[in-house]
Amino acid sequence: MNSPAPILTASDDWHWSPTPYPGVDFTWLRRNPDGGGSALLKLAKGAKLPLHRHPGSEQVFVTAGRLRIGEHVLGKGDHLFIDAEVPHAVEALQSAVYLTLSESGGVELLEPDQAG
Repeated sequence: MNSPAPILTASDDWHWSPTPYPGVDFTWLRRNPDGGGSALLKLAKGAKLPLHRHPGSEQVFVTAGRLRIGEHVLGKGDHLFIDAEVPHAVEALQSAVYLTLSESGGVELLEPDQAG
């Protein structure tokens, strides 16, 4: 019986792609077969991701810079767990990079009055 092998994504293999949001790029590190996965997001100072929510939980780990996610300000080394269906927006207070781990695929953009 074969055991699963570790899967390496070397930094040379990262393929940064723009998003529809100015100043925000991302690269997938791993996509789960059933949806979700891990990705890095890179935001220029002042860049924003609009109010949204995910069908599964999301974890954020900041590797550089400062972000505001909802009411929380995160800096390098900070971790934030966001439960499924919790509305949140992201703003880069400084140029920032963060790792996001999503339990399942999908994102729903929300109107500001849907903040919960």
